[in-house]
Amino acid sequence: MNWDQAIERNQARLLVIVMRLIAELGQAGDDAVERLSRPVYRYALRQLRKAESAVRRLIYVAARNIVLEPEEARPSKPRQKPSGKPKAEGEARPRKPRRPSFNLFDRMRRFGRRFKKKKVRRAEPNIYSLEAFLRRPHASAAAAPLEQDAVDDGMVDTRTLIRRCIALTEALADIPGQAMRLARWQARPKEERRPERWSPLRSGKPPGYRERPKHEIDEILKDCDWLARNVMPPLDDTS
Repeated sequence: MNWDQAIERNQARLLVIVMRLIAELGQAGDDAVERLSRPVYRYALRQLRKAESAVRRLIYVAARNIVLEPEEARPSKPRQKPSGKPKAEGEARPRKPRRPSFNLFDRMRRFGRRFKKKKVRRAEPNIYSLEAFLRRPHASAAAAPLEQDAVDDGMVDTRTLIRRCIALTEALADIPGQAMRLARWQARPKEERRPERWSPLRSGKPPGYRERPKHEIDEILKDCDWLARNVMPPLDDTS
């Protein structure tokens, strides 16, 4: 099978879907939408999660023939002494905005209770006897009013979603570079990997996978998952 041709074909299909999703969200150019309605946000998040899973599998396939030697430990650099020029009070070095980096690793499955029981805040303390009530130093003080929760306007902040879209677009445009990133991680012993895992892909179905595809992204994810499972031995990540 021509693996490179399969990567390029799915790469082009994914790039069209991601650019379409960005256009639908109004993120093209400088017209960035900072808040979206919750239904639109959840729809975009589902599509983005499937696209990310598909791209991870393309990167996994692209790194199939890259073999690197484990990197030697770098000697620690001596700390530079501060210059004699006094720093002005309140002066801080300007930080360059960090470009979002694509996450090469699937989110592992969670086992156990899915929903946690919420703690109910009480306006007054529990008092079981008059004697205990009188011993409290603030017994005569009025109970502090509860803080009012922020009003839910049905909108969700999109900054994290935008960063993930940018990272996904850049990863799609540079599959060989992302494959080299993955190869450097795989070249390390498991104890030195961050995260400490055997495989970047989780066992079983990938995040966002649908057995019966409803959209084009579902079909692409299914194809990419097939490629990742046939290019190398079966995934046995038990971390």
